[in-house]
Amino acid sequence: MNRRSFLRLGLGLTGSTALMAACGGAPASPQPQGEQTPTTNTAPESLAKELTWYNWGNYIADSVLEKFKAEFGVTVKVDVYGSNEEMEAKFKAGGNPGYGLITPSDYMVSKMIAADLLEKINFDRISNFKHIDDSHKRLYFDPTNEYSVAYNWGCTGFAYDKTKLPEPITNWKQVTNWPEALRGKLGMLDDVRELLAVGLRVLGYSGNATDPAEINAARDLLINLKRQANYTLTDSPSAATNIVAGDVFATQIYTNDAVNARRENPNVVYFIPGDVSTIWQDNLCVPKGAPSRYTAEVFIDFLCRPEIAAENANEIGLGTPNVTALKQGLIAPELAEDKAVYPDVAALGNALEFLKKGDPQVDELYQRAFDEIKTA
Repeated sequence: MNRRSFLRLGLGLTGSTALMAACGGAPASPQPQGEQTPTTNTAPESLAKELTWYNWGNYIADSVLEKFKAEFGVTVKVDVYGSNEEMEAKFKAGGNPGYGLITPSDYMVSKMIAADLLEKINFDRISNFKHIDDSHKRLYFDPTNEYSVAYNWGCTGFAYDKTKLPEPITNWKQVTNWPEALRGKLGMLDDVRELLAVGLRVLGYSGNATDPAEINAARDLLINLKRQANYTLTDSPSAATNIVAGDVFATQIYTNDAVNARRENPNVVYFIPGDVSTIWQDNLCVPKGAPSRYTAEVFIDFLCRPEIAAENANEIGLGTPNVTALKQGLIAPELAEDKAVYPDVAALGNALEFLKKGDPQVDELYQRAFDEIKTA
């Protein structure tokens, strides 16, 4: 899966109950308001001089890393991966090559737990975990919440240049009825599950379908669309570049890249299609064999401070699960009030679903269908 490069979409205050219903989280409890973040009680002699974080590209504000170094004397080095599977393969190939922190998406957390590739987090060291909204805790991929801390979450949506299309687009069905006149001007994600999910949902099936007939029907729909629209398969950052350059007029995209495209071209409209779209959550995890689990946990706690979470969100443009930062008004209004960044999850309800992965036989069905689409 090729994912986000810069911003990821986050959860607004109105969406907690709906998100829990969608993914089996625990009931929300009152969150702290107006609290001053306590100074982390650390043992400086126990901190490593360097923490290496295997992370999505451009997924942390440089100023946050600089503040952590100034306060704790620890340099955070960031290595970048382009997909969950690329990250997973690194650890399966020969153990931990020296990473103290990783940022897997929801389904990958559950896969890595099952493969014994994650350490349990000592939450006694994560005092600022209380600032993470309960709707982001104890979800399907880590039901006991022992291995992960929410970093941010979002949806997979669609963007288009309103000056290039004859009419607005509001749903995936319109996308799959792409007009012949705009042949070659549609972009779709070069991602097995995200691409096939569009076909499945247009046909009325779940994006998590396991019936071969349903998966093959989605494959056929997307092959027909490919012949009609001649769509471009690309990763999400390239999708943003393409729409700004005018190489495509519309594209399936992650919110982060859509917002960046919109900053460069105000004519770009981004939305979450209402006929079911993907919801996901990225998480902070400590991999097995981490050189200093203690240092990683101190850094996780630092990232959970409301003022740090807000600085990260405001500088980069990502949404945050840090409910205290939101309630205290630390998030820039242009982000907090943007329904593309903080959607009304309660209103979307069942129109959001996680793409759950891990069953080898089902994954093989999807991969085969995807390969057939690409070679058609």
